[in-house]
Amino acid sequence: MSQNNTSGAGRAFAVLAYIVPLLGGLVALIVDGRNQLTRVHAQQSIASVITLFLSFIVWAAGGYIIALVPGIGPIISTALFTLVIAMAVFLVINWLFSFIQALRGEARTIPLANRIAIRVFGDSSARRK
Repeated sequence: MSQNNTSGAGRAFAVLAYIVPLLGGLVALIVDGRNQLTRVHAQQSIASVITLFLSFIVWAAGGYIIALVPGIGPIISTALFTLVIAMAVFLVINWLFSFIQALRGEARTIPLANRIAIRVFGDSSARRK
């Protein structure tokens, strides 16, 4: 979805969602959640933070259990951490791209972040005015 929105407040709240990732996204949704631009960027920002946090938690729990396997367990657990690093790099690149889109006033979605945002918040396109 690509949509230009020249509303100054909507653009400001969309940018706020990326400057202060979790708290900024929540504030943007609460204060200006009816604005499509704000909603898309706030949801993507929150979904990115949740994804990064959950990927680390899953690795920590799974890596600990795998590390208990004698011999090769610690090696596999350490190698799996590269997946967490790859996810973090991917999310940072998405964050930068989304931040630029928010500055331009465009509500363009990012594939992974948008998919997660839809699962967490529901389909925002169905809630248009």
